[in-house]
Amino acid sequence: MKGLLKVLVVLVLVLGGALVALSFVDLGRFAPQIEQAAKEATGRELKISGPLHIGVSLVPTVVAENVSFANADWGSRPNMLTAKKLGIQVALLPLLSGKIDARSVEIDGADIYLETNRKGVGNWELSTGAAPEPAKPEDNSGGPSLASIPDVKIADLAITYRDGVTGKVNEASFDEVRLDPGFSSTDVRVKGEVNGTEISFDSVVSGDASDLSLKGTALTIGDTSVSGDLSLKRGANKRLTLKGAFTSPELDVTPLLKGGKTGSSGGKSGGKLFSSDPLPFDALETVDVDLDLSIDKLVYGGVTLTDFKAPLKIGNGKLDLPLSVRYRDRPITADIGVNGKAKSMSLDAKSSALDFGRLLSDADVTDLLSAKADFGAELRGRGASLHAIAASANGQTNFALGEGSINSRAFAMVSDDLVNVLIPNGEKGDRAKLVCALSRFDFKKGVGTSKALALETDSLVTTGSGTVNLGSEYVDLLLKPKPKNPSLVSLAFPVRLSGPLASPSAGLDRTGVVTGVATAVAGTALTGGVGALLPLMSTGDQSVASSGGCAALAATAAKDGGMTGLVKGVGETVGGAAKGAAEGVGGALEDVGKGIGNLFGK
Repeated sequence: MKGLLKVLVVLVLVLGGALVALSFVDLGRFAPQIEQAAKEATGRELKISGPLHIGVSLVPTVVAENVSFANADWGSRPNMLTAKKLGIQVALLPLLSGKIDARSVEIDGADIYLETNRKGVGNWELSTGAAPEPAKPEDNSGGPSLASIPDVKIADLAITYRDGVTGKVNEASFDEVRLDPGFSSTDVRVKGEVNGTEISFDSVVSGDASDLSLKGTALTIGDTSVSGDLSLKRGANKRLTLKGAFTSPELDVTPLLKGGKTGSSGGKSGGKLFSSDPLPFDALETVDVDLDLSIDKLVYGGVTLTDFKAPLKIGNGKLDLPLSVRYRDRPITADIGVNGKAKSMSLDAKSSALDFGRLLSDADVTDLLSAKADFGAELRGRGASLHAIAASANGQTNFALGEGSINSRAFAMVSDDLVNVLIPNGEKGDRAKLVCALSRFDFKKGVGTSKALALETDSLVTTGSGTVNLGSEYVDLLLKPKPKNPSLVSLAFPVRLSGPLASPSAGLDRTGVVTGVATAVAGTALTGGVGALLPLMSTGDQSVASSGGCAALAATAAKDGGMTGLVKGVGETVGGAAKGAAEGVGGALEDVGKGIGNLFGK
């Protein structure tokens, strides 16, 4: 036993002396070979400008200083990565058998610049020109254990991402990135800023690549945070299962959703609303998800939502996300469904008595409207991209705006002609009393045709007809005014609102013809009350569509014969609406031409 002990002591002294001797060796002379090997492997230039040496320790530490790695040849700056110091500590005994067992990694002062070109190709995509290696057989084992993860210490890290398509730039800087392995788990901590907003992430991670668990996870953004637990399991068929629940008393997503600044190249203006990029439907076939997100207070800019709930479920290639939230104590629901196999999407959304004017003001859109609204939407579409889905959409949208006020400048932003039609004598920014606005569009193959379109202010009643084409992203509406004051009849010229959905324009149209649509008050004459006119709307006590200004407008219209069938019966009872809905199936289309004559007194 004593002999064996002596041998061990001698080995330790010899190896220790060898490491000390190596620490005095200048490894800089090997830098050219390392740089050449990196270029052959990546096609990019690696440069070690500072010292390259081994630290004094029984566990060798290789340290390189002032390191840079070249950017793609099309990149906007020379280097993709620079670092003041890179250090890696490796176990000694595995080195004797030709294996590298990293015990710790230390990075200080790194600056990573990620970007894409105008074709969306990332600078992290390496091209060496060499033939690809043959695919290795899949490893069906559980994957690497967290026990093999080294101790990671990263300080003063900067990451920039530039989108070459939009020119948008996002910047992040991290004071600390820490992976601290323990006996059965690893503590993870990240602390820094993203686009100028402080963030931090903490979690206790355990398990391996096939069964990973995150406990006590906490993400803090500015003064808000979300916390919870998450588990990830991968079965023998490589199918991933995610389960978890996260809660937050208050979460401000403004810094994340508003993103970074715009680069000098700028983004595209007047671009498409619906992207033609393929959607990852196939991913739904490879994952099962059961995640619950509950946020007491959700903030985006000036908009504050409460009681936000998002239970996400994915299974058998289908996604279901029934969202619910409240805005100023009024509920909003939206059920999003996706079928991966059919490449289809659906949207069902609804709210009533929503303070629409305040919402537009809080969202910093406009403060020129003061009114509450009901809305409902049921849309279905299919296709490989959002554009294809929109272009095939079938369904219906309903919208009703109740009593309130509206400033002429709200329409002047589109056209002065629109001001004259909707708010006569409102060129100076006058506010008009809003009595009611109603809208219903029926969509077929991406084209929405107006079945009800009317707006009444204290000075006139304006009706309209036309189409909204989601495929071409083009709107074509004809608005016809009927002034209540006979002296303003000369202003009763039709206005056409047309052009791209993202930036339509308006102007006088004395022909009064809508392309592909007969000139009609609303394209239909519904006699079934609010239930038939706007079937997606709620008819509760607080419903805008069945009470207030819209009901008064309907009663007046029914009495004097104006707006025949458009909103006749909106003020009737819910029971009458239900009865009318059944009758409206067979008699929905009436004499629209007569309705126009009544409307304009002809």
